[in-house]
Amino acid sequence: MHKRYIIVAFLLIVSLLYNVPAESSQKKKLADNANYGNYNFSLTTLDGKKIRLADYAGKVVLVNIWAPWCGPCRMEAPGFVKLYSQYKDKGFDILGVAVKTNESDVRLFMEKYNTRWHIGINDEVAEAYGTYGLPDSYLFGPDGSLIKRFIGFAREEALKPLIEEALKQVDTSSKKSTH
Repeated sequence: MHKRYIIVAFLLIVSLLYNVPAESSQKKKLADNANYGNYNFSLTTLDGKKIRLADYAGKVVLVNIWAPWCGPCRMEAPGFVKLYSQYKDKGFDILGVAVKTNESDVRLFMEKYNTRWHIGINDEVAEAYGTYGLPDSYLFGPDGSLIKRFIGFAREEALKPLIEEALKQVDTSSKKSTH
């Protein structure tokens, strides 16, 4: 049991220190393709909706690959709830992809943490994204470009300025379309 705590503490520290920025060539490729390039996927949500990441074009979206049994996933959930509540009406959304779990555990997690964004269960998305640890989050701009990948715990304080900056693009594009 002691080893488990050491491993969890080590992973938490590494995740706090190691937030990987998008690689420039990959970012350019996604920016040239508003369909999210290799990151696009389909997912059936727990409420039965079939959605694609490309459905979020024009929004700032956080794709969060997680599991209910994952300690850092539980730790980041309250911050995600705050960010979602604060920015959902301004063009921000979250798409949750639960892995290595079952519907019952996901529903309990959603109820406990009051998550209101779309969540589905799909291990294939994690495989396609090259996820090797949980949580694994990807913040996309309104043009489908990858802004930043967060391997491990994604702090609310780290996400907030990135979301605010990306939302300026949403505001700019909506102003252009109305004038």
